[in-house]
Amino acid sequence: MSSTPDASLGGSVEGGDRGGGNDGDSAKADVAVVTAPSNVVSDGYVTTGPWAGYGFTATDPGAAQIVPECGNNSCNPPFVGNFFCMHGTVTGRADYTGFAMLGWNVNQDSAGGEQLTWAVPETGGLIVTVDNPSNTPLRVQLQGTDPHSSADRWCAPLVSGQFIPWGSLLTNCWAGGKPQNPLTPGTPIQQAAIIVPGLQIDLPFNFCLVDVQIQSGQANADGAINDDSEGGSNDGSDDESATPEPYPG
Repeated sequence: MSSTPDASLGGSVEGGDRGGGNDGDSAKADVAVVTAPSNVVSDGYVTTGPWAGYGFTATDPGAAQIVPECGNNSCNPPFVGNFFCMHGTVTGRADYTGFAMLGWNVNQDSAGGEQLTWAVPETGGLIVTVDNPSNTPLRVQLQGTDPHSSADRWCAPLVSGQFIPWGSLLTNCWAGGKPQNPLTPGTPIQQAAIIVPGLQIDLPFNFCLVDVQIQSGQANADGAINDDSEGGSNDGSDDESATPEPYPG
C-alpha cells in the first residue's frame, strides 16, 4: 500500500539545474535499471528513527515519465520487499520545470492512515544514502502541510552518505533562488523526498534509496557527528551532486 499526494505536489516545487553535470548526449543515453536493496523500507513502508510512512512517486502532468507511477493510494508496479527505487525520464523544458519525486510520509501508521507531521528538532540533521550509478544530480526535500507553497518546502543538494543539518535545508535552494529561508526547529514536516530536478533536455534517471539516518547531534568541523544516529545505516558510495542554478520561473 502506498499513500501519495496528488501528482502536482512537487510541481513548481523545485527549480532546475542549468548544466547540472549532464551534457546532451549523456542526458539522452539509456540508463540500465538498478535494484539496490534498502535498509529502511519494507513493501513501500519506510521506517527509520522517528520517521515512518508509505512511499510514493510524483510529478506534474508531462514533467516526467516515472516507474513506478503512483496515485490514488497505490503504485504501479507496487513497491515490493526492501526495494525502493525509481527510474524514468524528466522532460526537458526551457524553464527547467521538469522534475520527478521519490517521496515518503514521515508520520503515518502501517495501516495507511492519516499523514501526520513530525516537528524538526533543535539540533541534528539527516543522512541519505542512494545507489545512483549514473550520478544524476539529486536533491533532498522536506515538505510541510502545504507543499504547493514554496514557503513550506526546504531542499538541499544530495551527496550520498553526507550529513545534512536541518538548518542547511532552504526554501528555493538552488543558486539564485529567492527567498532562501532555512528550515527552523519546530517546523511540522509531513513528507521527505528525493528530487530529480529537470534540465532543458530530457534527463534519464535511475536510483534507489539505500538508507536514511536521522541524526540527533551536531556535526564537528571534520563532519563527524557528536551523537548516535536514529535508524538506518551508513553504507553505500558517495554520489556527486552538481550545484543547482537559478530557476527562472
